[in-house]
Amino acid sequence: MRFWEGIRLSLQQVRSQKLKSFFALLGISIGITFLMAVITIVEGMNSYVRDDFAGSLFGVNTFTVVRRPQITTGRIDEAERRRQRRNPQLTMEDVEVVLAATPDAQYRAYYARDVAGSVRYGQYERRNVLMVGGSPEYEAVQGWKVVDGRGLTPIDDQQALPVAVIGAQIAERLFPTTSPIDKRIRAGGHGFRVVGVLEAQGGLAGNLRDAAVLIPFETFQRTVARRRLEVDGITVKMGSLDELDPAMAEVEGALRSDRRLRPSEPNNFGIDTSSGLLDAWETINRVLMTALPGLVGISLVVGGIVIMNIMLLSVTDRTREIGLRKSLGARRRDVLFQFLTEASTLSIVGAALGIGIGFGLAFIVEGVWGLPAAISVPAMIVSLVLGLGVGITSGLYPAYRAARLDPIEALRFE
Repeated sequence: MRFWEGIRLSLQQVRSQKLKSFFALLGISIGITFLMAVITIVEGMNSYVRDDFAGSLFGVNTFTVVRRPQITTGRIDEAERRRQRRNPQLTMEDVEVVLAATPDAQYRAYYARDVAGSVRYGQYERRNVLMVGGSPEYEAVQGWKVVDGRGLTPIDDQQALPVAVIGAQIAERLFPTTSPIDKRIRAGGHGFRVVGVLEAQGGLAGNLRDAAVLIPFETFQRTVARRRLEVDGITVKMGSLDELDPAMAEVEGALRSDRRLRPSEPNNFGIDTSSGLLDAWETINRVLMTALPGLVGISLVVGGIVIMNIMLLSVTDRTREIGLRKSLGARRRDVLFQFLTEASTLSIVGAALGIGIGFGLAFIVEGVWGLPAAISVPAMIVSLVLGLGVGITSGLYPAYRAARLDPIEALRFE
């Protein structure tokens, strides 16, 4: 029997026995859908975290001194968590220590953050807004670009002027038909004059910039701040990656000395970098990729069992047909090939459907929740190979059973 003839006969069986074929396809499709959806999202997240998110959150060639580490790659026990919660809040004294320890830095900035209930302009409102009080170099150290108006200046900070630079989402929401420049908004219960609009970022990190209201640090201290002279982070941007580790070591030593920590005592502050975030993501990624084969394997085994049962039922239903074919000269290998081809075709069609549905689900998730997705050609190939393997494996016993039928007994079958 020719190969394409076997596929044609298999597709005819799929069309003629739609309900059985549907259940046979379902098991494989579910497994491949799960595989493709997870891999598509994970690949998209890999690309996004490495290329965009880490740099957007921490900046390029930067590190940030914080009260306690925000990014960890290993397991932290409860005792360590309690110890970190007792870390003292960063203050302007710590800012002076860090600034003194990094004279060769390209940019240095400090900031405080708070979540405002909403920002308003006239009848328009945007909820869940991030209020950021940043020192004059905050925009530069974060890599934030102003596309309309101007950024914050040292004079704004020195005089604690009520001015603000707003994110793209806020500008779009509050000023759909007019320019926001020089308009007065209310955020956190206080009034500010808009002097600039930040470049739209989008994606997961978009909420950090696109929904932010950036005001001078001194203005933040006098209006929004709940605790005076305290900061949430001190960020240092070096000129190159090679300068990063020495600068971090210098800052760590200076802070330990200023806080009079003994050599045996751990740091009572944290230092976060984009590399720490990447390490944390790689750990999560390894866990996902380790668990994924087992989860997909269970689904494929179930799908294979379904295909095997459907094929066994098909052998029973077509016993007279098999007897007639063998009496007309069909050899065992022809019958074996036909049923193996039918099982493989069912499985590959199910895998193809799973690939399409998996991609669809991944891009729906991207559109609704903002999780990035990326098409993985190797994953598509692996899915089709898995589908073929499951089809051959699950169809082998039914095909062998069909090939072993005695033609006389098969023709007598009712």
